Amino acid sequence: MALVRFACLPMPSVGRQPSLRQSSLRQRSLRQSSLRQPSLFTTLVVTFFLLTVMGCAPRTQPVYQPGAQSPSTTTPSRRPHPSLDQAMHAAVTGLLDSQPLQSSPVTLVQPIQNLSNTYFPTQTYSEQLKAGLVSAGRITPVPEARVQAVRQSLGLAQNQALVDPSTIVQYGRMLGAEYQLSGKITAGSPYHLRLQLMDLHSGVIAWQGVETFVSE
Repeated sequence: MALVRFACLPMPSVGRQPSLRQSSLRQRSLRQSSLRQPSLFTTLVVTFFLLTVMGCAPRTQPVYQPGAQSPSTTTPSRRPHPSLDQAMHAAVTGLLDSQPLQSSPVTLVQPIQNLSNTYFPTQTYSEQLKAGLVSAGRITPVPEARVQAVRQSLGLAQNQALVDPSTIVQYGRMLGAEYQLSGKITAGSPYHLRLQLMDLHSGVIAWQGVETFVSE
């Protein structure tokens, strides 16, 4: 009787309820569809990344740019140095940290000019400066014989300093130099020592350092 009673129960219609396999496929399709739709957070992250790549985000600029109008400058100390020796040491420290001297370029070292009314052994400082940079491997010097030959062809005296930028650039190119290092001491209270490195390809000042000092 139990078997007859079970056989008489109404069977569910096949068209009304989906099979177990169809239900599983439909749930899987819904999950895949939801995965394809990015969340709001993901959209914002991707948008910010694209704006950064396209240049809308701020960028940092290198300290030294060949041909730039504003050179990298070492500002003078707050208090004057008690001697020219200490002022020179501070200026040379800034020079060694400058970007141009990181690749030991061919550099022409000019004598330091003394434009003050006080005697300073600028010739000795110039020779020591050049010798120190060469021995440290920070510059490649121009051979002295070539310097003298070019100066003679331009009609320049042995210790004559070049002032005109266009002439300096022409002079440097004839020597095959990349930079020219020059310096000067000016009178005042205190005195000012200025070293500067000129890019002989563009004629702009690549680096300069200014230090103040009092007379010994």
